[in-house]
Amino acid sequence: MSFSYYRCDWIHPENDEPVMIYYEVDDAGVVPRLIDVFADGRRQCMSVTDFSGQKYKTASITSLVEGSFYDGVAGLLDGTFFEEGQDRISLTAIGAEIFELEWQSHRPSSSH
Repeated sequence: MSFSYYRCDWIHPENDEPVMIYYEVDDAGVVPRLIDVFADGRRQCMSVTDFSGQKYKTASITSLVEGSFYDGVAGLLDGTFFEEGQDRISLTAIGAEIFELEWQSHRPSSSH
């Protein structure tokens, strides 16, 4: 299975939502890992494995987004900005090494 990596820039007036999101996406549009970056510099790294063994509405979580990632961002893949009200969103393909650097730098170690 191969993965693609994307950075979403989100300009919006809310303070509690991320301003940038890094996605790891497989060929089927499943997102096994993502990183939320907030305006204050905080980062939240999430993986589907974080939810294994916990009770949720669905029996098991296989993706961190609902539906196919590619269906949800179809109009953004060409680098255009999507604007709605005060929100502006763009999506950029990035290399795996950029995602991994962010992940390794900000994911809490499981040994703690």
